[in-house]
Amino acid sequence: MALCLLSCKNQKTAVNYEDSPEEVLTRILEEEVQATDVNVAGVSLTVISPQLGINFSGASGYDSTTKNQMLSPDQPFRIASLTKTFVSTSILRLREKGLVSIDDPITDYISKEHIAILKKGGYIPSKITVKHCMMHTSGLFDYAEGNMDYITEASKDPNKRWTRTEQIQWAMDHGTPQGAPGENYHYSDTGYVLLGEIIEKQTGKGLAQGMRELLKFDQLGMSSTWLESLEDRPNGLPTSVRRYMDTIDATVWDNSVDLYGGGGLQSTTRDLATFLQALFSDKIYEQSETLPVMLLKSEFSGDPLTEYRLGFGYIKGKKSDIEAYMHSGFWGTLFIHFPAYNCSIAINHTNDESNGALQKVIDYIQWLDEHQS
Repeated sequence: MALCLLSCKNQKTAVNYEDSPEEVLTRILEEEVQATDVNVAGVSLTVISPQLGINFSGASGYDSTTKNQMLSPDQPFRIASLTKTFVSTSILRLREKGLVSIDDPITDYISKEHIAILKKGGYIPSKITVKHCMMHTSGLFDYAEGNMDYITEASKDPNKRWTRTEQIQWAMDHGTPQGAPGENYHYSDTGYVLLGEIIEKQTGKGLAQGMRELLKFDQLGMSSTWLESLEDRPNGLPTSVRRYMDTIDATVWDNSVDLYGGGGLQSTTRDLATFLQALFSDKIYEQSETLPVMLLKSEFSGDPLTEYRLGFGYIKGKKSDIEAYMHSGFWGTLFIHFPAYNCSIAINHTNDESNGALQKVIDYIQWLDEHQS
């Protein structure tokens, strides 16, 4: 997702920035749903920035394309690949505990069965490190992202309960190594399902409970976030937002199609922004050097899509020094943190993801910072 990350104060907008943050952000959401150039059924948003005096959650539109129920900001949704940020953070928490070294080969941590599958698929797993998987430089073929063969197979039986082993084997059967480990960037859910296995093994508590404890969900008050089907849905939550693949309602698909590390979490924009704020405010990591390790620059740069750190994409304004760390998800979810503003934004579209509202929010944040200085 490309964002200008620039002050767009010369652009015309129907929003009066002099209004309160609640009024401005609510109007931005309404404009997104009312826009004629996109087909957005609904959009929810949370913006948290103590520095700018913003603590907002809101929603506009509907929770499905049938438009039978209005969307509320406390409705959870499948966040897809945003789960990768949570997985990488969990691995780095294991590193803090001395249970994982990210420079170790994955063969130190994954099952003999999976090592054998990788070898048979043409890989040398002893040369793939944990860090390679975190940065998408493992060379592992991606069984899921953009893989229409996998999507077609999954659509044949939406109720099928996939296993991690089946997904690793799928990658071996339907693709070849994408380069030597550390040689180039190649986005890979396969690497992240292996990271999920590492969390399971090193915590001994399963992926859901392991992540929950490592990431301090309960202490942070993230009561609307859970690893779907691997732990109980929290009590009292409203129905989840529908999920779509083009015009296909994939809500009823068994979530094991994207579960074991590459995706799997359900959450809300409030919980997602809360997580980002905690991560960048030293409330999750227990050692001061861990966050800088997570944000280390890769040797592969240039295209913003390949500016990937350890569980985060990195983007920078073309005409400014504004930096941000972000991740997007297949179902229309994105979160982003701006260290300069101590600002976290999480946004979710019911369908037909659009950059419009997010860019307007960023423009407003920058305007607010300039006018509060």
